[in-house]
Amino acid sequence: MTQPIVRNSRLVASYRRYLASADTLRFAQQVSDAYLPSTLAKLLAVGCIEVRRAASLALGIVGDGTVVEALGRALSDSDRGVRLAADDAFRATLVRDAAPAHHQQLLQVMHLNDGGEFAAGLPPAMILANQSPGYAEAMHQMGICWEGLNNLDEAEAAFRKCLWLCRFHYPAWIGVARCRMERNDLGAALKALDLATSICPDLEVPRAQARVIRRRLGISERQG
Repeated sequence: MTQPIVRNSRLVASYRRYLASADTLRFAQQVSDAYLPSTLAKLLAVGCIEVRRAASLALGIVGDGTVVEALGRALSDSDRGVRLAADDAFRATLVRDAAPAHHQQLLQVMHLNDGGEFAAGLPPAMILANQSPGYAEAMHQMGICWEGLNNLDEAEAAFRKCLWLCRFHYPAWIGVARCRMERNDLGAALKALDLATSICPDLEVPRAQARVIRRRLGISERQG
């Protein structure tokens, strides 16, 4: 009966030392020595606020594809600190959810997309998606490439493939919403935005976009 308390105490102690020192390497070492990602995912689901914050931060360092769902659920945690830490961990884990060589390919595509070089990013994105068809973030980045090239059909298809792989991938839902707004399909865009904000309640811009669409469609907030 004492084992969970001991493990919680160790995690909290490491977390408090990290907050005092900002020594990420030390925290990473302590976490990786003492915890499996699956254990941290359980603590994230059932721990007190401080334990959940610590587990979220730790999963951002040691998390793998097996904890994506746990982090996705934590995006709507009642505590804002947990939500913010879980969001960072969720996005970091999505990037790591493939072989190391594929991480580097993905980072290249992300860099090109961030610079608006969508035509240059598309070929490596397509190669990566073919090499690692289960890599959700690769599908998301390919969708961004297609969207940047104004091919909305291919963009939405890629975003939906991402969502099939990871139902909590709220940026992909936002991508679907953008595609639908470009087509003036406001009902489908609203549904996608509502799904994104239900996953991650702190999304202010999508929430504001949803309010605008509701007004245009004559839907009250209560109805929505």
